[in-house]
Amino acid sequence: MLAVSWNWNLRPNLINEFRFGFTLNPFSQVLPFDGVKFTNSLGLVGVGPTFPFNGLPELNITGYTSLNTDRGNSVSENNTYQWNNNTTWIVGRHTMKFGFDIRKIKAVSPLGFIGGDNYGQYNFNGAFTQDPFADFLLGIPHDTGIDQVTHDNNGLAMQYAIYAQDAYRVNSKLTLEYGLRWEYHPGYTDQFGNIGNFDPSVAKSGLVVYPNGAESTLAPGYLASFNACPQFNSTAGPSVNGAPCTPVFDASHAHLPQGLRTSPSRVVPRFGFALRPFSNDKTVVRGGFGMFDTPSMGSIYYALTGTLQSATFQFANIDANGGPIFSWPNIRTGGSGVVVPPFGTAYFGTANDIHWKEPYTMQWNLSVDRDLGWNTGLRVSYIGQGTRDLVWAPNLNQSYYSTQYYAAQPLSNRPFPNWGTVNNRSVGANMNYHSLQVEVSHRFQKGLTFNSSYTFAKNLADNQGPQPQGSFAGENAGGRTMDLYDRKAEYGPVWGTRKNRWLTTAVYELPFGRGRQFMSNSSRLADAVLGGWRLSNIFIVQSGPYETPYFDSGDPSGTGSGFQRPQHVDRIKNGSLSNPTANQWFDTSAFVCPATPGWQIGQACTIGDNPGVDLPPIGRFGNGGVGVVTGPGTVSLSTALGKSFSITERLKIKVEGSFTNILNHVNLSDPVGAIDNNSFGQITSARGSDFGGYRTGQVSARIEF
Repeated sequence: MLAVSWNWNLRPNLINEFRFGFTLNPFSQVLPFDGVKFTNSLGLVGVGPTFPFNGLPELNITGYTSLNTDRGNSVSENNTYQWNNNTTWIVGRHTMKFGFDIRKIKAVSPLGFIGGDNYGQYNFNGAFTQDPFADFLLGIPHDTGIDQVTHDNNGLAMQYAIYAQDAYRVNSKLTLEYGLRWEYHPGYTDQFGNIGNFDPSVAKSGLVVYPNGAESTLAPGYLASFNACPQFNSTAGPSVNGAPCTPVFDASHAHLPQGLRTSPSRVVPRFGFALRPFSNDKTVVRGGFGMFDTPSMGSIYYALTGTLQSATFQFANIDANGGPIFSWPNIRTGGSGVVVPPFGTAYFGTANDIHWKEPYTMQWNLSVDRDLGWNTGLRVSYIGQGTRDLVWAPNLNQSYYSTQYYAAQPLSNRPFPNWGTVNNRSVGANMNYHSLQVEVSHRFQKGLTFNSSYTFAKNLADNQGPQPQGSFAGENAGGRTMDLYDRKAEYGPVWGTRKNRWLTTAVYELPFGRGRQFMSNSSRLADAVLGGWRLSNIFIVQSGPYETPYFDSGDPSGTGSGFQRPQHVDRIKNGSLSNPTANQWFDTSAFVCPATPGWQIGQACTIGDNPGVDLPPIGRFGNGGVGVVTGPGTVSLSTALGKSFSITERLKIKVEGSFTNILNHVNLSDPVGAIDNNSFGQITSARGSDFGGYRTGQVSARIEF
């Protein structure tokens, strides 16, 4: 990381500040072995002799640990360069600021599709000698595969912003602040064209789009798998399953930037005020409203990489009589190796909304600060937040609700009949947060300082997926959405937000030793041993996270979602218990397999796809919802005791003992949420994070000079 700045005082009331900096986050992996030389020495026909990276072939021998080095050498980068200029101009009661903020972001990561990639993948399963290792010794694999990776992902994005704001001191009691900021975030481009996107606006077929000049990177087998139109940038071609051929357009013909999605800009306002309502300085009222644009970073770009370029060539090595077609050093049959799976199975890893919108947050707050005397202050605040255009993750090719087994439905029931799954990063999800916060703080006096805050919060969102657990939803959304047609079915409490949270931090200098309340005239030896100790504490009490009962072994809606995503259960009563225990944290009888009478805990939801074995779909999802159960809370006191010993004027020794959860209070972890698990509703472990783990301690000493 490096940062430089230049400040220029143009006149006493006019200052310009320019800053430039960059942060480089490289990561490299190096194989200390010449994989290229080794692979070429094998004399395998059709492999090499040149490779874009160092690696090794992948050997999979049934019953043995595979040789799975794959990418020997790889480089990942996440680099940011920033140019920022700010001009401050003071005119009377106005303090105005103007400026710009420009950022250049580079994201580099390895690209690959199968184990071994360009070096090849070789699978030995005993098809010819009935012994996998014997097949390997004879050099006759059951099947082989090889990739054609030419370049790794190499993304680049620019982000632009200009802003202006003014702080206006109306009088001694009132100050206003207001401003505007313009943001523009074009999508990432890839230096070598290794990205692709899916446009669902073309009915029945969709449209795939790739960067200009990148036709040679497209995988022919993949294009054939969804009935791509024979000519690039054309809609002419055969129809299959009632769907026209899928157009394959470059960015220019699709009227898109090279980032393969639109790049809208947005103007976001800011406003705030500070008011002293009385004639003294003991009370201050503050409030404000602001909008903040959220730039999409490298994760969204990475979703587009290696989609249309997944060129894997596969060769089955069994002839009509069950014998091998080839043996090493040959690795291919006489065919092209282009495998075209049946229509209806093509998988688009992850697309982005073509008409992209960056998420934005609206924040508002109102607080009252009061000086209580005795160096103690009180703040009461209401804080609200609404975020719009959040990313959520549906399957654009989900069938509509049906009481017919999914496998028995014609492909024409799907929005895009010749595709299988079309995962998408869509925008338009929402989050709403409201909280009341009370904070008491005491400035350092007589050896004591503390801050204690209580928060009562409600946080709801619909981009977490059907079974949120373990973390907040990130840039790519939470889990993949259960239902394309009803995002609101996943609108519920955010997993990591606690309804009640009380946090207190305090530092107390023990009143023993020279200059303190007790032992103020003690000897140097007594003061060195007993005086000058400082006690630090962190105390937290909070309610538990929001839990979601679920299952993932059935497809009640008949949409095929149940074979890809966790599913909602049916909730037939409240589910809360007045005295929950680790053996039963909630009323498990409140949650059942959708519309399945007589269902019992631990049984699979047998709403599947096997006629005569599984129950048929009921044409709907479960009604259980998200975050309908509250998990165990947390109580923890962490303490540290330390002191500094002065050896000389410049030499000191600091010693400290610190303990987390010093009372060793058992904080239970999350209950098992899968209704088809025999431990459903039970808690099988203690919480190990958020100050909740078992007591730990350490003693340290440090020399300062």
